[in-house]
Amino acid sequence: MSTSDHTCSTIKSRLRQFKFREVLSEDISSKTIWILGSICNKNDTSDVVPGENAAVLTLERLAFNEEKMTECGKHGLNNQTTSAFETIKLDSGEQNDVYSWATGFIDSSTLGPDVRVSLIFPATQKHIDKHRRQQRKLITETSDLYSSAVKPFIDAQPASRIQWVYNILTKKVEADRIVFEDPDPENGFIILPDLKWDVTNSASMYLVAIVHRKDVKSLRDLTDVHLPLLKNIRNKAKIAAQKYHVSQDKLRLYIHYQPSYYHLHVHITNVDLEGRGIAADRAHLLDTIISNIEDISADYYQRVTLAYALGSDTELWSHLQSQS
Repeated sequence: MSTSDHTCSTIKSRLRQFKFREVLSEDISSKTIWILGSICNKNDTSDVVPGENAAVLTLERLAFNEEKMTECGKHGLNNQTTSAFETIKLDSGEQNDVYSWATGFIDSSTLGPDVRVSLIFPATQKHIDKHRRQQRKLITETSDLYSSAVKPFIDAQPASRIQWVYNILTKKVEADRIVFEDPDPENGFIILPDLKWDVTNSASMYLVAIVHRKDVKSLRDLTDVHLPLLKNIRNKAKIAAQKYHVSQDKLRLYIHYQPSYYHLHVHITNVDLEGRGIAADRAHLLDTIISNIEDISADYYQRVTLAYALGSDTELWSHLQSQS
């Protein structure tokens, strides 16, 4: 059994035991919903316990596959005379002059998978809070606030929270998904598809470069010492993107602050991809980062004030509130 088949088998087994608790949140723009539940025996009536039986299930509608659509449109289903569009089942609709519209269903066997299923199990309270709908608060982080409150919070995070990152870097997992690697311990990194991407539609290409060195946790740590690393990522990203037929002038490279995990990584996406991840209160373009360090000040990110949004239920927001 291949790794992919084994993963699908494991997810199917867990979904059969999944007990719905609540919808945590949804994103209409990305057609994604996050659901909290527990994974346990059918007769188990125990409540959701973070870190034990809790699970966060993500269901995301996938974009249409242009290549598959073209194939079905030109040659029919499995090269038969039946058109892919004949199989669409409609249930309600309206018409106004030359315009008509309806809702309906497309058989997934026609145009390929139509949903991406992700599962976090066992899910910790942090996992649950991350995906729960919550109010967003804007933080204006001065260098003093970073030094006195934010940096101690980051330094206190247990290494176990990013063990999954180390597993990727040491190739214990996901080794077959790596599309580029520079093994240099100081300026090297691994590039692989982000889990949010289905690896089929180049228009929504989403890669991530994870650096090998472990001493850079966030944007705040970057100085002129790290310019060779940052430029190396910028230069080599185009090699990884070529695998998906995305040219260099279609690449958007950026770093999040605050990041979702404290180990330096660079997001590499198709510039056509839109979403919350590129919002001005979170994303910092790699070209701009390099220029700020190179042209303005080597310690630019230790001195500058950075503004970002936080969820009101996040650990960092609670920590900052306790310090005020």
